[in-house]
Amino acid sequence: MKLFRCFLSLFLATLVLSGCSAEAPESAAPPSEQPEVTVARVQAWQYPVSEELPGIVRPGKRAILSTRIAGTLLAVEVAPGDMVSTGDLLATVDAREVHAAIAAARASINAAESAAEQARLDSQRLQRLYEEDLIARVRAERAEVKHQELEAQLEAARADLITQQANLSYARVTAPFSGRVAETLVDAGSFVGPGQALLVLESRDQWRVDVPVSDRLASSLTSGQQIPIITGSGRVTLPAFLTGVIPALDTGGTGQMLRLSLTSDSESLAPGQVVSVLLPGVDGQGQEQQDCWVGLPAAALIRRGQLTGVMVIEKGGNSPAVVHLRWLETTTPPAHVTDLVPVTRGLAPGEQVVLNPAATLQDGQSVTVERAGADDGKE
Repeated sequence: MKLFRCFLSLFLATLVLSGCSAEAPESAAPPSEQPEVTVARVQAWQYPVSEELPGIVRPGKRAILSTRIAGTLLAVEVAPGDMVSTGDLLATVDAREVHAAIAAARASINAAESAAEQARLDSQRLQRLYEEDLIARVRAERAEVKHQELEAQLEAARADLITQQANLSYARVTAPFSGRVAETLVDAGSFVGPGQALLVLESRDQWRVDVPVSDRLASSLTSGQQIPIITGSGRVTLPAFLTGVIPALDTGGTGQMLRLSLTSDSESLAPGQVVSVLLPGVDGQGQEQQDCWVGLPAAALIRRGQLTGVMVIEKGGNSPAVVHLRWLETTTPPAHVTDLVPVTRGLAPGEQVVLNPAATLQDGQSVTVERAGADDGKE
């Protein structure tokens, strides 16, 4: 009997110890945590439809410089890329023939002045003799006609001198405006003639962009309207303004050429560069079109490989808020927008999304919601 009581006591002690050890993990388990998240409510977002068309960048001023005289090109004072100011000497043409013509014109002037002066004196003398009734009237008249002819010859000689002096100025090719030498077309020592291109000068303080468009799109634009252009791989946006519409030059041709102007010190522009011109889309009646999207804050995006998603808040009644991972379809945002992503499928206006979701946030996890200070879903 005593032995049976010992076995019973040992068995009860074993049960107590096993029960304590089974309950120990339950008491040690931490309570479930609800991380705090910041959310924003997405809204419908209307944005004008736009299309990107290629445009060619050209300098605001471009001059092809030449000379009006024939001769040997003595010197080219500049090289491509040099900056010059208005009036700077760019090239010199041999002008020995012009110098000779100037000397001859001056000699002709001197001779004509002498002859005209003598004719004037003779005319005055014969006029006095006629008034004294000593000679016939016809002699006085002939002397006056001779004087007038020599005066005309004198004026012609002076005009010839002015012409030759003007030709001499064409022997010095100077800069008509401040700018950069884009190209030198002829080397020193070459024989050049009137109208032959010698240099190309460009002013890059201002740029112009030419872009071909349809008649319908051209008619929807107004002079002075601001039209952005996008340059480089970084898609830098620069403001340009519509200065004119050039009609199609071919007979029966369709389409127009828009000419935009912009002032920029940006080194991302260069003559001949192709840029993207962001033009408003229009419908068949020439009215501006708009797209209706859901504007998603870029801070809410989750990217996993080729997939794009967000953590959407779902809350019902008194239940705690729960996040669910939802995959979306998005499109390229407009050039001016950097903080919103257009969503074409997967979100509805009014839904709440988590901003800057932590990597540890899991689908179906309960969270504590904190609203963002500003409604990031607005345009």
